[in-house]
Amino acid sequence: MYSSRRFCLLLLVPMLSVPLAQCALAQTATSTAVSTQAEDPLAHYGRWKRAIEADLIAGKFDDLDGMAAQYRRDKTRMPGGEWVLRKFYAALDAPQLTDKDSMEHIAHLEDWMKQRPESITARVALATSLHRWAWVARGNGLANTVTATGWQLFGERIKRSQEVLQSAANLHTMCPQWYSEMMIVGLAQSWSARQMQETFDRGVQFESDYYYLYEQYANYLLPKWDGKPGDASAFAKTSADKLGGDAGDILYFQIATILIKRGDGGFPVHEMDWERIQRGYKTLCAQYGGDSTGRNQLAFMAFKFHDAAVARQQFDQIGDDWVESVWRQRMFFDRIRDWSHGIQAGNS
Repeated sequence: MYSSRRFCLLLLVPMLSVPLAQCALAQTATSTAVSTQAEDPLAHYGRWKRAIEADLIAGKFDDLDGMAAQYRRDKTRMPGGEWVLRKFYAALDAPQLTDKDSMEHIAHLEDWMKQRPESITARVALATSLHRWAWVARGNGLANTVTATGWQLFGERIKRSQEVLQSAANLHTMCPQWYSEMMIVGLAQSWSARQMQETFDRGVQFESDYYYLYEQYANYLLPKWDGKPGDASAFAKTSADKLGGDAGDILYFQIATILIKRGDGGFPVHEMDWERIQRGYKTLCAQYGGDSTGRNQLAFMAFKFHDAAVARQQFDQIGDDWVESVWRQRMFFDRIRDWSHGIQAGNS
């Protein structure tokens, strides 16, 4: 049984699948009655995220399992097309500032798993946090910059994540994010092409709309991992063609955001269909509404395709709402925005 506060949150979050500009988000009053007063969408998302974090600390595992079950069942989306289920797991994995914080956070997740041994959500959440903690130990530098201790901790934490996921393989209830997390394990452990293909195939068979699986597999097919030149772009086209129509175009754009991004190692953008990327983005916005990340991603890709006109259109919509995960540095964002307006040329 949900608490009244949790019931209000469950009512509110599905509304995120409607474009935010058209959505008067409800406000939870102190009496737990739901008001129809409009409010800042980001403030609403922040409250939802903080409530999830608080429930984890308070051990309200029934509530958390109930929320995840609803998001899996309803396949609720946010503006920009992102699954609320995915955002839910992200909320359960708020970055910790120190190793002590991470250990306490993981202890809460382990307690959840012990108290509710049939919870797929607890295991996926724990595996997610172990993955992040593994990369904290390794760092983001090149392989030759990682210390021996960093490699050891990375390997231990990834192995623990794999064990947690494998313990859930035969649960009565499964989750599409389980397959995504298992593919992260495979990438870290340099699985064979056959193992990765099998995991991907099982994932899309379980939930064909969970586009993160396609993104993970496209990333794996890049030459910097285990693919050959042209594999990732061919996979994007084949996957999109198989879906066909609007759904295929949307998937093509979503995969493109993984292949064409800052720090992509000089991915040959000419292998991708720029017109189809734009068509997919427009269709995605028409279906789910736009979001800041998507606008920034399209602006960056327009720069990579040397399409100043499209970039300029996006920058005019973006204004000052730049996204760090796309540009990494404000200076770079400003430089490419200036390039789109003919002020100066940018460099990749």
